[in-house]
Amino acid sequence: MIVVDGVVLGRCVTVRELMQRFGISKTTARKRLRRLERRGLVEKRRVGRVVLYCVREGVQVAASPQPSRPLGPVAGTRRRMEGVVEVVVREGCVTTSTLIRRYGFSHTQAFHVLRLLQWEGRVVETVVGNTALWCRDRATAEAFVERLREAVHRLAVSNGFRYVSPSKILRAVQRDRDAYALFSQVVPLSRIDDSFSPAALAFANSLLRMLYGEPVLRNQRKAVYIVAQPRELDIAIRDRVDKKTITVDIPHGLATALRDADVNEVVIQAIEQLLARYKP
Repeated sequence: MIVVDGVVLGRCVTVRELMQRFGISKTTARKRLRRLERRGLVEKRRVGRVVLYCVREGVQVAASPQPSRPLGPVAGTRRRMEGVVEVVVREGCVTTSTLIRRYGFSHTQAFHVLRLLQWEGRVVETVVGNTALWCRDRATAEAFVERLREAVHRLAVSNGFRYVSPSKILRAVQRDRDAYALFSQVVPLSRIDDSFSPAALAFANSLLRMLYGEPVLRNQRKAVYIVAQPRELDIAIRDRVDKKTITVDIPHGLATALRDADVNEVVIQAIEQLLARYKP
């Protein structure tokens, strides 16, 4: 049997199982399992995409007399988790950097705590540009991103922009009190050498892409979008670790037409029409 810190884990274990049992990071879990592997006590096996660490044939490992640790995160990690949940519930959505500044976490600690909360279903994650937003639930995440989109479109229209780039919209955000208060919760808006941070530019670029589709001009320095009717909100929100989310981009008119329709029935009709067209 595999024994770690006096806890009997069975004949096979994954990195994720070790993370959940002890409340440790992925890096620490891998180090512990590799240490057992180097000692010849376990061997690495693959079952599809899953990596297992299993006891080698003929190896018997006695359980340590140390008392076993409880399941789930250790006490210090659990305290961090509860503090983070309190902030997320109160504010709706926060970024990883916000928690780092507020609690003095390292980036690894903050990321680990948020992943554990995500696994427990207590927060959801959505990524805008290179910025991860951690929100109390799916509806809150969608509402927050929609507020950001509305602010961007309002500024583009009120300033009479026909074409807009990430840096152009961020300069407009700096001049607008409400937009500045909203965006400053997420990304830094200060400029160094008359340029915004890469995180702020990527964030604004992602919002513009959500609103107006693909840019009409894109080079190494910037992307330029045509200001048009905003598209339907389409973001990927992850409720669990490694859960795959697939988003489909469809025209605004078609999205409106399908809003109250039975989409499955529409798809079936389309398939039937295609089959009838190519029927010999």
